[in-house]
Amino acid sequence: MTTDKAIAQWTIDALVELGVKRIIYSPGSRNTPLIIAGTAHPALEHITVLDERSAAFQALGESLITHQPVALCCTSGSALANYHPAVLEAFYRKVSLIILTADRPANRIGKGEGQTSQQNDFYEPHIGLSVSINESVGREEAVAIWSEIRQSLHEKSEPVHINLHFEEPLYGQQEPLAPLKLQALQTVANDIDNSLSRLGSCSCVAIVCGQLHPDTALQIKANNSIALSGATWFVDPLSGLLGASNTVNIDQLVHHKFDGLLSLGGQWMSKFAKFHVRSLGLSAHVHIDKYQAWELADVSNFSWVKQAVESLNLPTSLSYLNSQVPHTVIPDLPWSDAAAILTILLKLDKQTVLHLGNSSIPRYMNHFNFEGPIYCNRGVSGIDGCLSTAIGAAAATPGQKHVLILGDQSALYDSNALSKLSTLKNLQVFVINNGRGAIFDWLPGTSATTEEAQRVYSNEHSVNIAALAAAYQCCSTRVSNLDALSKASEQLIEVWTAEADNKQAYEQLHQAHQSK
Repeated sequence: MTTDKAIAQWTIDALVELGVKRIIYSPGSRNTPLIIAGTAHPALEHITVLDERSAAFQALGESLITHQPVALCCTSGSALANYHPAVLEAFYRKVSLIILTADRPANRIGKGEGQTSQQNDFYEPHIGLSVSINESVGREEAVAIWSEIRQSLHEKSEPVHINLHFEEPLYGQQEPLAPLKLQALQTVANDIDNSLSRLGSCSCVAIVCGQLHPDTALQIKANNSIALSGATWFVDPLSGLLGASNTVNIDQLVHHKFDGLLSLGGQWMSKFAKFHVRSLGLSAHVHIDKYQAWELADVSNFSWVKQAVESLNLPTSLSYLNSQVPHTVIPDLPWSDAAAILTILLKLDKQTVLHLGNSSIPRYMNHFNFEGPIYCNRGVSGIDGCLSTAIGAAAATPGQKHVLILGDQSALYDSNALSKLSTLKNLQVFVINNGRGAIFDWLPGTSATTEEAQRVYSNEHSVNIAALAAAYQCCSTRVSNLDALSKASEQLIEVWTAEADNKQAYEQLHQAHQSK
């Protein structure tokens, strides 16, 4: 038996056709038809996550590591608003989330009904496609709608939103209808040679690679693409390429002049590289990536080649920028955030999947190298959802070891996810707790503000995060020196650095990094 709502049955059928393996439900009454239909379908797994914000980031993590779309399902009212941070991240990371939101009938919206809001097109413009489906939709129209959704996922790899209007009663059941069958995908070819010809008149072309999916980085290395290009690649520390032969940190770009830019992949973490590129007055900029383009140089002669980065054979006829690879020695570091992160990284093998929080944490990867896969939510770079994202990835790949390094502010923001962490055996979490939002100590303008303003930035706290994790039945501990950190093996390890001179340690790293 399944739901007697045809649009709910067809929705579940369509998810299976799209390759969805799991639905993450946040329970409610209005999404009951989707819960009944989804839990009755033999091809779908399901889990329940009460907090919609955490649920959405868990879906993000699962989709990132499996390369498969993941479905989310919530009730009406404020529930879909809690998905929004993860939808933003998925939109800018080009991750295929399928968001199913249940709604009241359209003729009851804005008429005093409880748990009701304007849900149609809620995530615009940060969504690949938004559709609204009500119970008057027939099979043929449902096929057309879901075929359009599949085409959008294929062409854009962006989240999609399906808002379903359900009439009461909601709990009726019947035998399943005939499965829904979607239309075939359409494909579009791109002319790469014509687009790259824009760079032919440039006297010096810099190749810059932004953040990449770890699997893309592995394929680039396997294809020997960097050596075959005959150029030095200036790479983001989250590209997975830093440390490969003839690569340098993207920050080194500021020491060079060039008139052409060939950029690959996702966003750049370094704002200094972006400022430098914009100051040069480039003649041409070509960006290569299947789903995303960053027109960061502000030039009119810009072209986007919609092709997978790992499948390219770059022309050797262009005059590429080459640079000497600097040799940087990591200085001896006192107990600090920096020393702790380095110690954690040295404990990991390259088969470990490394997840990073945001704010200051990923910036340490400018100074430390890790050869394994790295994931970090740099789509909109928020501190929310970092723990949930790692949990989603780890839950989807139980045979892999995962490690997350994040800051105290991020851990506290996403603490609802600790209840799911306690159920996993393959994810270890290190929380760097310096008792404040320490990244603001690095920013030159912050120190010029008033003490009251600085207290707002720092958001100092005295939360014992290990104890908080224990309340969620996580095996946890707190360490405050390198020896204890090296020996710690608990699931959540709070790294207490509040009394350390973290700013001085970071400045040591920064000075070593800046030397050519």
